[in-house]
Amino acid sequence: MVESTPNILLLMCDDLGYGDTGFNGNDIIQTPSLDKLRSEGAHLTRFFAGAPVCSPTRGTCLTGRHHYRYGITTANDGKLPTQEVTLSKICKESGYRTGHFGKWHLGTLTTTSQDGRRAGPENTKEYSPPWMHDFDVCFSTESMVPTWDPMISPDGLGPNDPNYGTPGESFGTSYWNQNGERVEDNLQGDDSRIIVDRVEPFIRDCVENSTPFLSVVWFHAPHRPVVAGEKYRKKYSNYHSEEQHYYGCVTAMDEQVGRINQLIKDLGVEDDTIIWFCSDNGPEGSEALFNNGRSRGSTGGLRGRKGSLYNGGTGVPALVKWPGLVAPGTEYQTPC
Repeated sequence: MVESTPNILLLMCDDLGYGDTGFNGNDIIQTPSLDKLRSEGAHLTRFFAGAPVCSPTRGTCLTGRHHYRYGITTANDGKLPTQEVTLSKICKESGYRTGHFGKWHLGTLTTTSQDGRRAGPENTKEYSPPWMHDFDVCFSTESMVPTWDPMISPDGLGPNDPNYGTPGESFGTSYWNQNGERVEDNLQGDDSRIIVDRVEPFIRDCVENSTPFLSVVWFHAPHRPVVAGEKYRKKYSNYHSEEQHYYGCVTAMDEQVGRINQLIKDLGVEDDTIIWFCSDNGPEGSEALFNNGRSRGSTGGLRGRKGSLYNGGTGVPALVKWPGLVAPGTEYQTPC
């Protein structure tokens, strides 16, 4: 029997290309967890992001509205208005516990210190953190962070990758919790794992208290700066160093999707949980970064890349699993 208040998990990557997963035909990048999720649920072959860049897509995901209607038309500009009716607001009013984990990118998260790309005392007008949008628990950044050791500026990036600060020093973007406090612990290693380390106790607590949950998990991977740990780079030792980082970063994220999927099974709520997976737009759009940097995302042959309204910019990999209603192995070819 399907519950009337199913748990909802919204998993989204940052700049993952349509052709970057095994279930969409990539024969290099290892995504066994996503491929398993596909076999357990439905593959949406013609799924489109709300916009060809990240911030507008994220707001569209939460509001169900075109980004021109709520005022965020590009990245790093504007904020999500608090009067918008969001999925988190609707769920909370329906008795759900709500959590946001990972990249926010819909407004700044502090007014008292420099943080991310825009936050600081001189720019308080764009303050709009997730806890002002009906999220009970947060582990959130304003914008991008390195995909390995996220608080530290990386060293040895590809020749055409931008400068991301002094290697070994603070990256300048923090994780914040629902109390508006900077998080200081458990911030070393793979960023996707760091995020899911916060998702897991949130889910466990909700299930133990028989409370339906909405968990929005917005991975930074594989957005620049792309860095993978040695364990994941070794999986691609036959490829160029820059490719190793990109492929390894995606595989590390895939591992955490599998961790979430297994957790739902172990807690006995698999039949009453909807898991969505997608990307926020196509892969990084710069030809120079693709040829000589770490942004090695594939569109799977679709025209255009991130920033383009062609299918390669908005067409993204997507899955949905809901054992109560979606038959395993289903394929939806309808545009979504």
